[in-house]
Amino acid sequence: LVAGSKPQLFSFTYWLRFYRHRVLRLWPAYLYVLLVIIYRFSRSHIHPMWAPNDQGAMCRQNWWKNVLFINSLTDNLCMPWTWYIGTEFILFLLTPIFLLAFKRSCALGLLLSVICICASSALHIIESIEYNFPPTQMLWVQPAIFNQDFMQHHLLLYIKPQYRIGPYIIGLIAGYLISSYKLDGSVKNTTKFISIGWMVASIFAISSLFGLYPALQGWDWPVYHLIYGATHRILWALAIAWLIYACHNGYGGPLNNLLSLRIFSALAAASYSTYLVHLVLVMASFMKAPFPIVYNGPMTLVRFCAMQIPSAYFIGAITMFIVELPANNIERILLQRPTVSKRINRSDIKQKLVEN
Repeated sequence: LVAGSKPQLFSFTYWLRFYRHRVLRLWPAYLYVLLVIIYRFSRSHIHPMWAPNDQGAMCRQNWWKNVLFINSLTDNLCMPWTWYIGTEFILFLLTPIFLLAFKRSCALGLLLSVICICASSALHIIESIEYNFPPTQMLWVQPAIFNQDFMQHHLLLYIKPQYRIGPYIIGLIAGYLISSYKLDGSVKNTTKFISIGWMVASIFAISSLFGLYPALQGWDWPVYHLIYGATHRILWALAIAWLIYACHNGYGGPLNNLLSLRIFSALAAASYSTYLVHLVLVMASFMKAPFPIVYNGPMTLVRFCAMQIPSAYFIGAITMFIVELPANNIERILLQRPTVSKRINRSDIKQKLVEN
């Protein structure tokens, strides 16, 4: 929510600021990396490239889809790893519907949320049946019982917002409940409730992570694969929602202490810029390497990751400091309205000057 204001059903200016803040939060670093790819990427390799893999060429033709956040709705050719930004932004456009429903009543908000989650899961099952897609994307290791065209799966199902809205809504519900209980102050959780919460969240998280095993083994369990594909992200979101709720209310114990370390705050601050640049570095490394690239065992990947992860965070931090943070400060200075307290203080000052 925009600081210092509440959702208003017919307040055009509120929702304009709501969306404007999100766009200005995403654009600066996004456009910076996009321009680097368009003007520098094609010059960073020494080998001829297959056109679909040449991000410099692809982004020169398709950059506008990323700028408008519709890349996940189309062919996703430019900066394909940023499909999540487009999908998340489309879901963000729908956020006011849920916020206003919760403002009307908690029951209405929960009802709307459950209906949307169930509809999204049902659509996922229908699409998976129609194309025989696996429960999630497995790239080149898909068993023979599934559709082998992983790019079709990627474009038609994996990146589309209508199949991703479930976890997003779980996040909205968690935020609403945490903020409501904080304002209420009367909610007291029993030891039994906390224990059950941790147990259920652990089951959900383990099921989401390891429930893919039957599909990876190629076991012909069609109903299981459909249910897992439609629900595993929702289960993971519920587990994370409980983790946040428990830590926020003092039930996290050592886990909360670990996650509260300052190093994670620093890494989180640089995570958006790091996300934008990390695959640029990966592709640049491959393009500078001798061809063909030879796999000499697991240590090849270990050495590569040991080099790429620190490099990605280093370049991401630089991008954050020279683009992301200055843009955020400019927005705060030029576009944010003064808070109510500041406006009152200025009025008091003017009144005192008049009286004197």
